Amino acid sequence: MTGNSERQLESESKGIIQESFRFSQAEQLYGNMSFFTDTVLFEYSYPEKRLYLSANAKGHINLQAFERFFIKHRDNAPNEGEMRSFEFSMGKKGEPFHWCCCNLTAIWEDRKSAPLKMIGKLQDISGSKAREEQLLLKSLKDGLTGVYNKSAFEYRVDELLKGDSESWLCMIDIDNFKEINDSYGHPTGDRILMKVGGMLCDLFPEPDLVGRVGGDEFVVFTSEPDVYKRAEKLLKRAKKSVPEGEGRLSVSIGIVSSTGKKEENYQRLFSQADRAMYYAKQAGKNRIASYHDNIWQVK
Repeated sequence: MTGNSERQLESESKGIIQESFRFSQAEQLYGNMSFFTDTVLFEYSYPEKRLYLSANAKGHINLQAFERFFIKHRDNAPNEGEMRSFEFSMGKKGEPFHWCCCNLTAIWEDRKSAPLKMIGKLQDISGSKAREEQLLLKSLKDGLTGVYNKSAFEYRVDELLKGDSESWLCMIDIDNFKEINDSYGHPTGDRILMKVGGMLCDLFPEPDLVGRVGGDEFVVFTSEPDVYKRAEKLLKRAKKSVPEGEGRLSVSIGIVSSTGKKEENYQRLFSQADRAMYYAKQAGKNRIASYHDNIWQVK
């Protein structure tokens, strides 16, 4: 199926040489059809360090990454007649054929220590991977506000707490939210929830985490020490964010710091932040309460 190509498509000084297949007249029809598919055929010769690719691969394959792929699989090559199938990522994100489904087999000669050739096909599955990611995000994110849902937020925080670094958990509750819903309707309430979620994501961008854990309750996890300054900005922004005729918006915030101890977990921090938030409510709402070193403070 392969031979010496009449022209070299591309070469790299320290890497492999890419050449196109030389098709027979009968095979040329299939070669032409390959331009309209998402499948690339390949054959790699280990003695020659030469890679043959179907013509539709031109400009779509990172040759250095592909060379590393063949080196990696040389010592664990399929047996004669064995076909392997797996998915892998190749090249920089966003490039064509970044996510591939690979089917390959090895050609051996007298069962030497390494195969003579590796042949197979790559199929671009970037589209299906993107759809999988969207489905995963839907399972992790709150449908209305776009922030993490309760279970996803808890899981992420517990993982980060294993790092033993200083961090803070904030509990944010919208003041008088029931009255807003009753007076102005649930569509207005939904707009306010989305607005608060947007403000939190703006003030606490990634790698900080923002989640929604109840009807009008949000949580934030951050390792940045300016958490109190950003919480104060939230108080000010909330008061200015609601158009006239949709009520008055304010929030109460409870903040606790992580001790960094091994027994620290999300549920313990959440309970303390929840208590701090209710301290802020009891002190008149629209303010911040904190718990640090067994001391309660309200601002």
